Amino acid sequence: MGNLVDLMQKIGVSSGVVRTAMSRLAADGWLERTRIGRNSFYRLTSMGREAFDLASPRIYARGAVEWSGDWVMALLSEGEDRASSRETLLSQGFGALAPNVLVKPDRGEELPTSTPLIMYMRSRSAAGMDTQLAGQAWTLDALQAGYESFIKTYQALYNLLQHDKASSNLIAPETALLIRIMLIHDLRRLVLRDPDLPTEALPRQWSGNVAREMAAEIYNALKDLGEIWLDSNGKNAAGTLPSPSPVFFERFQPL
Repeated sequence: MGNLVDLMQKIGVSSGVVRTAMSRLAADGWLERTRIGRNSFYRLTSMGREAFDLASPRIYARGAVEWSGDWVMALLSEGEDRASSRETLLSQGFGALAPNVLVKPDRGEELPTSTPLIMYMRSRSAAGMDTQLAGQAWTLDALQAGYESFIKTYQALYNLLQHDKASSNLIAPETALLIRIMLIHDLRRLVLRDPDLPTEALPRQWSGNVAREMAAEIYNALKDLGEIWLDSNGKNAAGTLPSPSPVFFERFQPL
């Protein structure tokens, strides 16, 4: 808790707010707490770890995903469970063409089978109509504006790091870690709402690709500096923090 309070105070979040937030996350089942003397230590629960593991590949993705050109259509029958089935599909990345017709790019992943009210079909849109189909199924204007705001926020830092690779050495490890925290905080709020449409279905001048690449470059430039602070200051119930897992080194690497 001391590490969290220290870091959050440096970005304007008071210790009281941090402690309240951690207590609520623990009460809701996302974290579990261990007390050793006067110190509190937190770790993700199995539920929290599952959510983290599902979100991380989307947050730290880099590079275009291959697409066959096919779409998966989900048809919902009438019934009292239709609303629940619809929400399940929307949370799985489907977009809505109509109240009972949903669609997503077919990337070969396993499809939800938790309800008998769904029938799937695979199809291909008419030539050149992928962007129009996506525009009907998803509202991308707000997401585009969010990506543009992200780019504006981090453009100066990105330019500095790109222009002078050695400039990252002038950034203190603590500052590098704080930038990493804010960078991922701002990025995740966008990418976790992003349907991850293939390039062929995206509108022209899509800012999402630019924002993701900018985030990847900044993160990779500051990654090692942030680890220096954690190695020197981070504590867990056993003492010093362990080395990062192998998955950490796969973040923002080209597919």
